[in-house]
Amino acid sequence: MIMKFASYLVIFFTIFFHCSNGSNLIHQSCMEASESDPNLRYDFCVASLEDGSSKRQPPPTNLEDLVGMSIQLTKSNATNMVSIISELLKSKGFDQYAKGCLKDCFDLFKDSLSELDDAVVAFKSKDLNTAAIKMSATLDNSVTCEDQFKDKKGEKSPLTKENHDYYQLNVISLAFVQMFHQHY
Repeated sequence: MIMKFASYLVIFFTIFFHCSNGSNLIHQSCMEASESDPNLRYDFCVASLEDGSSKRQPPPTNLEDLVGMSIQLTKSNATNMVSIISELLKSKGFDQYAKGCLKDCFDLFKDSLSELDDAVVAFKSKDLNTAAIKMSATLDNSVTCEDQFKDKKGEKSPLTKENHDYYQLNVISLAFVQMFHQHY
């Protein structure tokens, strides 16, 4: 009975330490990245990565795992953007101008998926310069999408929050690739 209890205790502390270690890694990495990049919000970084790591087994234990996870989160968000925009394009609540903007946004995020796939491949093969270039190539897509709506007076983007979140996730991924490059 005591041996069984001791075994459970060892398993509990191993899991606790492993999860705690992942959380510390996220906090430390987000802090370092936010100090070096004024576009990166620490609180968003921590919240999105902790949420992402809770859905991932096992949680990241080193910077390389964290970079991979952040790129995958950015890619997942781009996939979600394509889906959201696709649904908005089916809606009858937009005029021709807004539909044109949404179509352009759809194309931007669809293209992002290819670039993000290339970034994943480059990162996995330790081609960090190419990974950073591919991440940079997708960085402004959300800004471009958002700005299109501003070109017509009175037009409001239905994607403001989503564009902001995508931009932040992309900034995080790019900052982490650069951090990994410095430590690699």
